[in-house]
Amino acid sequence: MGWHFLKRSNINCFLSKVQLNLQQYLFKNMIKFNRTLLRLSFLLILSAIFCCNTFAQNIACQKGIYDGKIGEDQIILVADVADSSILKGYFVVNRGKAVEEAHAFSFANSEGKPFFQSDLFVGPLKSATISPSGFEGTLSLMNRRKRFLFWRPKTSLSFNYRQESKVIQTERYQKPIFSGVEVKTDLLYGKAKGLWTRSPYSDEPYITTLSKGLVKSFNDPEIMDLKLDIYYPKTDLFKNRPLVMLIHGGAFYIGSKESPTEQSLATSLAKCGYVVASIDYRLGFKLTPSDVELSAYRAVQDAHAALRFLAHNAIGLGIDPDQVYVGGTSAGAVAALNVAFLDNNERPRRIIQADKDGIVSKIEASGNKYTEKFEIKAVANMWGAIADLNIIGRDEKISVLSIHGTADGIVPYEYDHPFQNSLLVNRLLMDKLYGSKPIHERLQILGNRNRLISLVGLGHEPELDNYKTLNQYMDTITYQVTRFFYEETAPTVALPSNQLSISGNADLKPIYYEVSNGTPIRITAIGGVKVKADPTDATFIWLRDADRRQLSILTHNKFEAWSEKTFPVKIIK
Repeated sequence: MGWHFLKRSNINCFLSKVQLNLQQYLFKNMIKFNRTLLRLSFLLILSAIFCCNTFAQNIACQKGIYDGKIGEDQIILVADVADSSILKGYFVVNRGKAVEEAHAFSFANSEGKPFFQSDLFVGPLKSATISPSGFEGTLSLMNRRKRFLFWRPKTSLSFNYRQESKVIQTERYQKPIFSGVEVKTDLLYGKAKGLWTRSPYSDEPYITTLSKGLVKSFNDPEIMDLKLDIYYPKTDLFKNRPLVMLIHGGAFYIGSKESPTEQSLATSLAKCGYVVASIDYRLGFKLTPSDVELSAYRAVQDAHAALRFLAHNAIGLGIDPDQVYVGGTSAGAVAALNVAFLDNNERPRRIIQADKDGIVSKIEASGNKYTEKFEIKAVANMWGAIADLNIIGRDEKISVLSIHGTADGIVPYEYDHPFQNSLLVNRLLMDKLYGSKPIHERLQILGNRNRLISLVGLGHEPELDNYKTLNQYMDTITYQVTRFFYEETAPTVALPSNQLSISGNADLKPIYYEVSNGTPIRITAIGGVKVKADPTDATFIWLRDADRRQLSILTHNKFEAWSEKTFPVKIIK
């Protein structure tokens, strides 16, 4: 009995000691375990914070176009909103079709994770790499059925930002971009026999001037200095500019290169970037039909001599002699039209006879010995005329702007004798002339680029209130001349109209276009997405539900002239 009691007591004592030791061990290790758990939890929290902060810094992608893929789908993504937390816009799937639906998308933080959302693809982006040059990762597609009840299907996502070159355009030749103009005066461009080159009576009525000059016109011709003024933009460093040459009016009897109209127009054109020459030429005639005609011919010879002189000095003047525009008012416009279109074999019968008699020479054989070539591309005919429409040949593709008052009684707007109020003396001294309207009609038939600005009800020299004072019509004239010469200077784009009507089921292909007098720089669209990064490629996917669709082609040329032409695009159902 006693032995059993001792045995049980020993066992209980032993068990108590074991229990105490176990409790102490568990307590000590539980403290260590809790510490480890706390450390791990803390590290996990820091890691989550770090990941969120890292993503927040890298989500700042750029606005613009991204090329890429989601799975096997080729996608062009257009981001029009971008800040530190979100990128959004729309995308199209490139399936080789010319017309597609636009799909809105957003790419943003969602609970610290990058999340892509659209009607086609929705889900978080895992293992994401995000930078201003693009983003990529694995997309878990939440809008697709789960696999094996638990796992979402995944696909790769990768987009690269499409770099676009920056273009700096100027408005040279379109509007005044230079504040100052320099004028080199009285440059000698030639010498020739004549009566005078400047009229001292420009402030008096024409009949008074004519009567005073009659005495002088009976003097023998003398060798005259032929002079011109050069206007150019003061601070311009560019050295390949078109040349404009202006010829003043005055019925081949009065006027000078400093006439108000020529000075005003030359200054305005020089501020736009042109080099402009305004010339004096031989004036005066005896009151015989042949001498009146000879005076006009001498003006054409002098204008040709001035152009040869300017072509000879092209490098020093910074001009291109193959891009020449001539313009004139009244008699100056008559000279400008003839220097552009008249050939030696087209001269009037009396001039050809005078050449045979040794009184005059060929057009290019007077004034100076320069032989440099030039090419006239356009004429500004301001209330001028010609004696024979046939001098405008089919092979002479010179552009013509005509500005003329419909009630002009000095130079006819249509076909008539000049100087309608001269008591029929005009019929004895002058042939009928073709004014701006028949010139325009002739050019239309031949297909020359031309424009007629008819000033309804206005008479001769509509821009002058008197011989010195310009009125509001000078602004109209300057605008029209500047616009016309710019159109001649700038590149032009030809795009067949059938290229702009696209079937809703058409296959993807580039739009065909041609650029003349320049090169394409950039092609963009509204209501469409450019397929290739090449800035001059015209392959577009057009948005099916766009409110407006248009194609714009930006061009540039060696004259530093820029032009952007816009074409509407139509989707055929």
